[in-house]
Amino acid sequence: MGIMAMEADAVHEVAPLDVCLNIWARWNALGDYQITSGEGNQQDTKEFMQAGEAIEVMINSLSRIQWWAIRKSKGICTVWMFQNVHFNDALAEAEAVLEPKLRKHVATRRHFN
Repeated sequence: MGIMAMEADAVHEVAPLDVCLNIWARWNALGDYQITSGEGNQQDTKEFMQAGEAIEVMINSLSRIQWWAIRKSKGICTVWMFQNVHFNDALAEAEAVLEPKLRKHVATRRHFN
C-alpha cells in the first residue's frame, strides 16, 4: 500500500470541542427522530442526554450572536443575520467561551482528557 493510500485510511482525530458540539447537535435533533410508538432513538442513553442538556445550558448562556453562531455552525440556524459581525469571528468567540466550561463540566470533561 502506498503512502497516499495509508494517509487516506488514517483516522482523523476530532477536537474535543467538536465532539461535544456534535453530541449537542444530535441531542438537539432528537425531537425530529422520535418514534410515535413511544420508543426513543437508540442514542437516547443517560450519558448522551446529560451531555446534550448540559451543553444546551452552556450555549443558552452565550450572547445572542455567539448563540446564533454555534447553531449556524451545526446547521440548526441557516441564516446569518448579523451583518455587522463576521460569522467566523462570532463562532471563534463562542468556542473560546464554551471550551473552558465544557472542560470543567462533569458531563463533558471526559472528552478533553
